[in-house]
Order: sequence, then structure tokens, then C-alpha cells
Amino acid sequence: FFVTFDVAADAVNCAVAIQRRLKAHRREHGFAPLVRIGLHSAEASPHGSDYAGHGVHIAARVAAQAQGEELVASSATLDAAGPLDLPLSEPRLVKLKGVAEPVEIRSVAWE
Repeated sequence: FFVTFDVAADAVNCAVAIQRRLKAHRREHGFAPLVRIGLHSAEASPHGSDYAGHGVHIAARVAAQAQGEELVASSATLDAAGPLDLPLSEPRLVKLKGVAEPVEIRSVAWE
């Protein structure tokens, strides 16, 4: 899924809620998919019922950096979100396909 938010903190909170609900579903019912979530803040241009632009491309590549049950966010998103009451990993620079400059990402400890 590709979802947009006007406020970065809302995106982080939504992603955390998704991961927590999936974990609860696994515990209560024995199954739920292992979902990886990536967040990136950038301008995106509406294109019909979708969005387009370089920022959308970067967001998809950031999401691809996550493993099952992991939530990763670009530092741009975390900076825009402001103070969060969640532990973050040390930042790491990743080279993303089709992106000239490395992007700094961090894992968000949502549990």
C-alpha cells in the first residue's frame, strides 16, 4: 500500500499502530502477515488517483530496506515528525536504486 499523510508524526503513529495491531492479531489468532513499513517525507504530485514524483520513488526504496515486522523511516521523516516517544536505531546511510545520493534511515522500535 502507498499512503500519504499531511503530518509526518501521523504517518509514524499510523505505522506503529499497524505493526502493533498485527502483532496482537498473531498473538490472539496465531497468524498475521509480517509487514514491512518504510516512511519518507517528500513532495509528491497527484496523478489521477495516485501520486508521482521523485519522492514517491525514494519512499518505495526506503520501504524496501525494511524486513518483516520492521518499521524504517528516513531521517527527513523523523526530523519532520519531531520528538517521538519511541527508541530509534543509529542512523545508517543506504544507497537506493535510482537515487544519486545515499539516504539516511533509522529503524523505529515500535514494540
